[in-house]
Amino acid sequence: MITEPKLENGIFENTYRTSFSQTGIHNVLTNKSILSILENIAGEHSAFVHYSFNDLSPKHLTWVLLNWKLKVLKRITADTNIKVQTWGNYSNKVFVIRDFKMFDESGNLCAIASSKWCLVDTLSGRIAKMPENIWDIFHGIHKEFVFESSDLPKLTEPTSKPIFTDTYKIRRFDLDINNHVHNLNYLNIAYELLPQEIYDGTELNNVEILYKKELKYGEIVKSYLYSDNNSYTIVLKTNDDSALNAIIKLY
Repeated sequence: MITEPKLENGIFENTYRTSFSQTGIHNVLTNKSILSILENIAGEHSAFVHYSFNDLSPKHLTWVLLNWKLKVLKRITADTNIKVQTWGNYSNKVFVIRDFKMFDESGNLCAIASSKWCLVDTLSGRIAKMPENIWDIFHGIHKEFVFESSDLPKLTEPTSKPIFTDTYKIRRFDLDINNHVHNLNYLNIAYELLPQEIYDGTELNNVEILYKKELKYGEIVKSYLYSDNNSYTIVLKTNDDSALNAIIKLY
């Protein structure tokens, strides 16, 4: 049953109906679709308290995502109702941590996730100071950490030799509201590097992403694939290897 969104004790909650467009070759929600749902409810929460992209734009501010961490406990199919919760649980002068839970229509916990966000000044391109009253703005803080931590793991570039490399030219359909590659489209690049038997196999249930430097239209990104004990790390760099754009870990 689809209900109206609600905000209680710092937790924002909404319900959705999944669609076949959100599923992949295994007829279940893909990691990208799950993260998209979580990203959307984060935006709904911000809009609910009038601190969304649209609200911040006149102040020359925007939200920018720094990290994702997702763990899928049970795969959800299309054409079913789900309940999603999100809340803020930590902040400092630079960033806030927002966590998530996703439940199926029987109330089973299906996925947990954590994310790190900062505010960026759109005129200078620099990180802006987080408001001291950020939790008053969001009507409360909920001190629960789905991964039992007030921060996300620091991903590092592997020191081993990559097992595969590729290049990709950023297209217009990759871009988002900030005119950079949308954070979830980094997964598209990452999945293209996976060995075919891994891509065709059971969906990898853990995703970690670190965003370091934005990618823009027309840029060439060089990607490197590393493998270690059923874990796959994809490193994205500028074409001349002078800057690190992102690290994605799938396992």
